[in-house]
Amino acid sequence: MAAMSRDPTDREKLSKLDRAIDDSILEASEADLREDFKEAGDDFEKAVARAGRALEQARARAARMRFERAQDESKAYREQENVKSFDLAKARRRFGGMRSGEVADSMMAARKGGKLSERDEENLLKDLAQLEALENEDKEEGEE
Repeated sequence: MAAMSRDPTDREKLSKLDRAIDDSILEASEADLREDFKEAGDDFEKAVARAGRALEQARARAARMRFERAQDESKAYREQENVKSFDLAKARRRFGGMRSGEVADSMMAARKGGKLSERDEENLLKDLAQLEALENEDKEEGEE
């Protein structure tokens, strides 16, 4: 039995026409486009510049949207109850003790044969604060 075919709807016909127009534009050579713009009384270079600006604006908007989404996700993560706050002041005291040798059972390796950079020190403080939070968490779990 042969399959019956149906006539395309107006929407399908318009969609097919739309795709054909898009394809003809995308497949046109630069010379053809320049000629079409000239016949229409438009400036090809200005049109290309407008399209370039529109593309850059779209890229910038998309980047802003991605950044805002990342900020929202970061804020939501920080607001979760399982995120612990760190006591940087306590970490600074502990670090000072480590530097002076007053804290037992701690060692610090020399960094590139010299002093710690400010960035290294800040990162070490954050690590110490995080370690303190983890140690406190272990103590709390041991009490239960």
